[in-house]
Amino acid sequence: LVYAYSFQLLADFAGYSIIAIGLGRLFGYELPPNFHYPYLSRSITEFWRRWHLTLSSWLREYLYIPLGGSRRGEWMTYRNLFLVMFLGGLWHGAAWSYAVWGTAHGVLLAAERFFWREHKAVSETRWTAMALGRVAVTFSVVTFLWLLFQLKEFGHAVAYLSAIVTNGGSPQLQSLFVIGLFSTPVILWHVWGAIDGWRQRWSPDSRERWSIALHALLLFATLTNSGPPGDFIYFQF
Repeated sequence: LVYAYSFQLLADFAGYSIIAIGLGRLFGYELPPNFHYPYLSRSITEFWRRWHLTLSSWLREYLYIPLGGSRRGEWMTYRNLFLVMFLGGLWHGAAWSYAVWGTAHGVLLAAERFFWREHKAVSETRWTAMALGRVAVTFSVVTFLWLLFQLKEFGHAVAYLSAIVTNGGSPQLQSLFVIGLFSTPVILWHVWGAIDGWRQRWSPDSRERWSIALHALLLFATLTNSGPPGDFIYFQF
């Protein structure tokens, strides 16, 4: 369920961002892209270069750079990263869970910079076993930190994590099937991003046919089973 929530959060947020971009184009506005296959990230640093790009650029331009960015030495850079992510957490709401979420990301960004001084967003282009392992670790860390979004009380998040370790029982196959079914579009979207280099070698006609087929499949799924009505998760922010 924790991983399913991670997929739901991205589908919700990236989904309505794409809707906004499409509606904007109908009226002649070119809104910037907001997500770039974030769950393919191989580090937390790369994740923030792929997730919620408009917020990331705002935090960089109006908080990180005015604080001095990386121009005043390593320790000041660590401080700036920590402060920006802490404030980014509070931007979501005045709750301890959001503060801890932002603090955790700030600490991880600073730690990555400390251990990998020459870190780059995408240091590898090939999908090796090492790269896949880094993706799995990054995705898991990001996913479990999302728990602080679903459970606003910090104590509830701690209790949930404790229950994962201490509670027994076997998984419900029907629940796993439903989770897998509704996670499939998000997974396929990331697969589409992972093979981007290979797709560039396709002919324009082939790329267009695949794009039409995938969009038709998603439209069919939406019309036949759109799920229960509900507000977008991120509207509360």
